[in-house]
Amino acid sequence: MAGTRKTAVAVVLAALALTATACNNNDDGKGAAPAPTTAAAAQPTTEAAATTPAPSAPPAKVAPAVFLEQVSQKTSAAKSAKIDEVITIGQVTMKGRGAVSWADGLQGDVTMDLSGSPLGKMLAPVTGGQSAPYRFTKDAMYLRLGGDAVDALGGRHWLRYSKAEQAKASGGATDQLKNADPVQGVRTLIATGKVSEVGQETVNGKAATHYTGELSANDIVGATGKGLTQEQADQIKQNLDTAGISSEQIDVWVDADQLVVKRSEQADTKAGAFAATVTYSDYGAPVTTTAPDASDSVEPAELAKLGKGGATS
Repeated sequence: MAGTRKTAVAVVLAALALTATACNNNDDGKGAAPAPTTAAAAQPTTEAAATTPAPSAPPAKVAPAVFLEQVSQKTSAAKSAKIDEVITIGQVTMKGRGAVSWADGLQGDVTMDLSGSPLGKMLAPVTGGQSAPYRFTKDAMYLRLGGDAVDALGGRHWLRYSKAEQAKASGGATDQLKNADPVQGVRTLIATGKVSEVGQETVNGKAATHYTGELSANDIVGATGKGLTQEQADQIKQNLDTAGISSEQIDVWVDADQLVVKRSEQADTKAGAFAATVTYSDYGAPVTTTAPDASDSVEPAELAKLGKGGATS
């Protein structure tokens, strides 16, 4: 029934809002570091200079927080990437794939595969299958409709959720749009001072350095001015409180280009155990996303009216 369909959509949106920090942000340039200038290169060519110089000492290893600040700048400057994610909340598992840009707010297209979850069958009448195609713009999030829902809504294909409506559907965990780029979690670890290096590992066939840390709502209180704005700190704390999370483990993997190639989170929530893993690839890939035409979109309030009126079966 229409009410059931509307409920299915709200449940999925709430689950996605709960994972708002599963993909996160940053800001700066992407160019490769300049080649080091050796003493021999700086000297005129002489017989003495032609001799093999003594090997120079390796550069001093910087603290994880210092290195991750460089990572945040490089990743932010890349502006966009392709993503693959697996999110589990209690008995619900979702797999997402798409491309996003964080150059000017989160924009992009991500399709959530719900075939491994009871929500898949529940959502099928709304989307026409066991997947949920989402489109993100600066101001809203859209769910692509299909099947019986399109007929019930006069041929319209998109359910539009404004920021305020996302907050309502998710119980207050607002603005997942701002949180869905790769490094805000990294900045959070920097701000709390709890990040540590685990070691070298391989991610998607590439060498990467693994960093880890544990975050609590109390850590966020004193985090402003050390990598997070007050608005970002307040939002993260609200997300944790809304989800009933007392602490969560955050892990990131960084490649040789100082780009985040993988991120994971684990925590206990009101809805059950939560785990999310996101991998990033093809940094700088073009992402062009436009909002669906208003005439092809429907607001949640209209969907709710259909449920109350029993307009569909």
